[in-house]
Amino acid sequence: LKPFRPWCTASFSRIRGGRADKGLLRGCSPRMASLTAAGIDVSPSTKPTSPIDGQKPGTSGLRKKTRVFMKYPYLHNYVQSVFNTLKDLGVPVEGGTLVVSGDGRYWNDKAIQIIIKMAFANGVRCVWCGTDGLLSTPATSAVIRTRGDGFVPFGGFICSASHNPGGPDDDFGIKYNCENGGPAPEKMTDKMVEWTAKITEFKIC
Repeated sequence: LKPFRPWCTASFSRIRGGRADKGLLRGCSPRMASLTAAGIDVSPSTKPTSPIDGQKPGTSGLRKKTRVFMKYPYLHNYVQSVFNTLKDLGVPVEGGTLVVSGDGRYWNDKAIQIIIKMAFANGVRCVWCGTDGLLSTPATSAVIRTRGDGFVPFGGFICSASHNPGGPDDDFGIKYNCENGGPAPEKMTDKMVEWTAKITEFKIC
């Protein structure tokens, strides 16, 4: 996550061995000025887009071949549809805290950066990210449940395709877990699918 490293070191939570450093989690707060000082453009912008067929998540999230996710704006459309769904359902996205990590498979680092940039553009105040973006699905669930009062964090994105092989010609996946650490319920995923079919723009820093 090199472009974000100057800020990550100071403000991102460091997750070690599947356990969150509570002191760092409590002290987590964004430092947009630090990003700007590091020469990283964090100005949010809105990009036009159009729906992409087949973005329907299952119980294990959305899984496709890695090259499908790599094709712009496949990931952007889906992530924005998730944020739109959360806002529609009253989840405190704006000003909230989000967990973003993955299992380390091919293209994980690029996907995580896209999600983080979109999170800030959608009003997220703070992102908790595992060291080098690495957290297993159970570890991410545990971190989400190791929270402060209420929806802190309000959920998390996990870049993983479980036991499926990874690589440029193999599988990639993304799933959203709710504030209880569990996967998004059907009523939420149904709404995500609705948004993927009508999306016209996405936000990114």
